[in-house]
Amino acid sequence: MIIKAFSEYLKTVSSDIPPVLLLSKWLKLKLSKKPENNIERVINHEIAFIKDKKGNYMLIGKTNSGKILLESLYNFALSYEQHSFTKWIHNLKASDFYKNL
Repeated sequence: MIIKAFSEYLKTVSSDIPPVLLLSKWLKLKLSKKPENNIERVINHEIAFIKDKKGNYMLIGKTNSGKILLESLYNFALSYEQHSFTKWIHNLKASDFYKNL
């Protein structure tokens, strides 16, 4: 349910941005507002967006299931990027790698 919502978000944004960065942007967006549906309620209950002493922002799981959710979303973002790369590479021809002199 949550991964599906994230995948729908990925379809609406620029494909030039790595999905892992889009994941952090999407989660920050979901965590910065009042939850409107079950997906946002679960995200707000399970994941936190915190700032450390050095000023770096981090996403952490508040509970064990939150850590698993965060890891699953991260792995999905990586697999989405790999899938996009595979689709791109299959559309290339050998001649695309040669420079026209």
